Amino acid sequence: MTDSITQIADLIDPAVYAPIVSYELQKALRFTPLAQVDNTLVGNSGDTLHFPKFTYMGDAEDVAEGQPIPEDKLGTKDASVTVKKAAKGTGITDEAVLSGYGDPIGESQKQLGLAMANKIDNDLLAVAKTGTQKVTMTADVKGVQAGLDVFNEEDDSPIVLVVSPKTASAIRKDAIEKKIGSEVGANELVKGTYLDVLGVQIVRSRKLADTEAIFVKASQTSPALKLVMKRGINIESQREAKTATTHIYATEHYAAYLYDDTKVVVGTISASASSSSASTGK
Repeated sequence: MTDSITQIADLIDPAVYAPIVSYELQKALRFTPLAQVDNTLVGNSGDTLHFPKFTYMGDAEDVAEGQPIPEDKLGTKDASVTVKKAAKGTGITDEAVLSGYGDPIGESQKQLGLAMANKIDNDLLAVAKTGTQKVTMTADVKGVQAGLDVFNEEDDSPIVLVVSPKTASAIRKDAIEKKIGSEVGANELVKGTYLDVLGVQIVRSRKLADTEAIFVKASQTSPALKLVMKRGINIESQREAKTATTHIYATEHYAAYLYDDTKVVVGTISASASSSSASTGK
């Protein structure tokens, strides 16, 4: 328990220093902006949300004159997601608050918020990686096209490709050489979008290895990812007089869900320029 409490020894004992730098996430949030927030469970009983879908009855067939028209059933299938609780806490002694440098209480509250947001982002990444549509691609324009070819829909919804910084640089280099890449302006879906290649917005994230890539089609009518909320972030504090320590806790009840598998393509970066191939995994 003691190891989780911030004491004066954990902070800089102030002398003459420049203003302390607040912590920023090095692995920035990338997937949360691509998810649609579903508040159906907020304020309602239950912790499981069902997603029923109609199944396709099949294509029409040729029918000869006078022959009966074949019939097929319109069916449904059901998927569900159950919310969970994520939590993080810290404790700060009075000595750390009074004698330490900066604003430990304010920084703790900020970092708790970052910790919760980063957990949600990681969960959305994890469910995106479960997508069944796969592509083996190269880190260049040809590889981006290979990923695009997997999508079996012809709508013009914008597509985001999330890759590592190294992979993004390789794609950018090839796009510049081919004079295909362009800067992304006000229509960027994720803040800090690197560039646009073949209509795909390239986004860098250190959360992905150099061999990983995730294509996400950002459809407004049928999102790829959903963030099902039961209760938003809640921060509480508790005073422990015996040790003159303030404990701060953050909790959030939610579930990350791959809502539409057809809107995600999971890519594997190959070093071979001739290895781009795709499969739907269906």
